[in-house]
Amino acid sequence: MKMLASDFDDTLYIEENPEQTKKNIGAIKKFISYGNIFCIITGRNYTSIKKLLNELKVPYTYLICDDGAKIFNSVDYGIDTTYLEEEDIKIIEKILKEKEWNYYLDDGYNKTEYLQDCVKIVVNSEDKKEQENIVNTLKEQCDIHIYSSRKHVNIINKTVNKKNALNKLINIENLQDRNLYVIGDNDNDYEMLKEFDGVIMKNHHKKLESLEKKEVNNLEEYIEELMKD
Repeated sequence: MKMLASDFDDTLYIEENPEQTKKNIGAIKKFISYGNIFCIITGRNYTSIKKLLNELKVPYTYLICDDGAKIFNSVDYGIDTTYLEEEDIKIIEKILKEKEWNYYLDDGYNKTEYLQDCVKIVVNSEDKKEQENIVNTLKEQCDIHIYSSRKHVNIINKTVNKKNALNKLINIENLQDRNLYVIGDNDNDYEMLKEFDGVIMKNHHKKLESLEKKEVNNLEEYIEELMKD
């Protein structure tokens, strides 16, 4: 039995290439049918990704959202949650309001006004220079995990990343980490790609270059490779 943890956007789900997305899903179904474990691990929150998973009929054994802040099993029962520290949220909100940067608190499902329920702060920005400014400004004053995506800057607890989430999952579910493989394309995949065996997508963030990992064209290709071994 093998376990594969895959990033979602631009790895499993290729918005510009529905045909490849369909092929990826077919490969996942085959992978699971042979008794293997498939985990989706994404920066999206549960509500955002679940809608797409239902539409596309994507099967999974585990679902990790918000870069690892929330972990679900195959029936979507939450088995672990890591919240942002309330003191960090207060400091971040003060800075964001002063700079007039548009943002919202996310409880893993929806926007929230309650600090004690917040797992992530999302700052809305598609401008790369502004994103860089947001990241640098907040890093100077807060001990947090912060990174940019296509349309947002994401802020989570300093202990949260995809690597730590997978290690938690392994411990909670008593899995074998030697059988774990990973695939991703963006900088928030860096820690898990460094920690575990795996590959990176041919189109990937420059931060992943230092890992010197094998590159693949798509998820389908990597699943086929794993099933041959």
